[in-house]
Amino acid sequence: MPDADVLVFGAHPDDIEIGCGGTVIRLTDAGRRVVLVDLVRGELGTRGNPDTRADEAAKAAEILGVTARENLELKDGHIQVEDEGRRRVARTIRRWRPNTVFLPHEKDRHPDHARASQLVYEGAFLAGLPRYDPTQESHRPACLIYYMGWIEFEPTFIVDVTAQFERKMASIYAHATQFDPDASPDPQTRLTSPSTDWLIRSRSAYYGSKIRVQYGEAFLIRGVLAVDDPLALDFNSF
Repeated sequence: MPDADVLVFGAHPDDIEIGCGGTVIRLTDAGRRVVLVDLVRGELGTRGNPDTRADEAAKAAEILGVTARENLELKDGHIQVEDEGRRRVARTIRRWRPNTVFLPHEKDRHPDHARASQLVYEGAFLAGLPRYDPTQESHRPACLIYYMGWIEFEPTFIVDVTAQFERKMASIYAHATQFDPDASPDPQTRLTSPSTDWLIRSRSAYYGSKIRVQYGEAFLIRGVLAVDDPLALDFNSF
């Protein structure tokens, strides 16, 4: 049995909660062992500092019900697809041995998010090569699933997160310095604007409407899905 069923990678603390927090809760509610991995500590963020953000990330992880949350401590604002980052990703995957990895989509307005996507992809590939860093047993996840950042994509599938949505929002607001305008004396940002809550809810409602539910989260996979029973699929094409 793997130590974790799912690893979820995000560039910064709070990226995972925004992109796929509802799905993470669905997985943990179902008894799946989910581990979150943040790549940086958020030291370049306008609000908060690495210590307060680590505390907030821990509170969010408790709400999400995950097995563990880690930080690879790469350099905020300078994520690059390079050897050390790939090595940290690969070693983390080999240690937890997940079947599935969630990662940010490769197209995003934030350069760290776009590079994080490629970095995790390459690290996951290298983790499966026995001769790469042979001090650890090799392991390659069976499935990579991309979650949405700022830029939308045509999803492969959408997860109904209606029942989990308010807990998703609670996990986001656990990052108080980032989303609560009164939680820090630091300058305000677009995340502390009242419109942020509306944007998250409206996007989730939009993708939920595509599968005829209140709230949904959209995902993309590389390749194609193998289906044993087409009649068991939940189509919403009419």
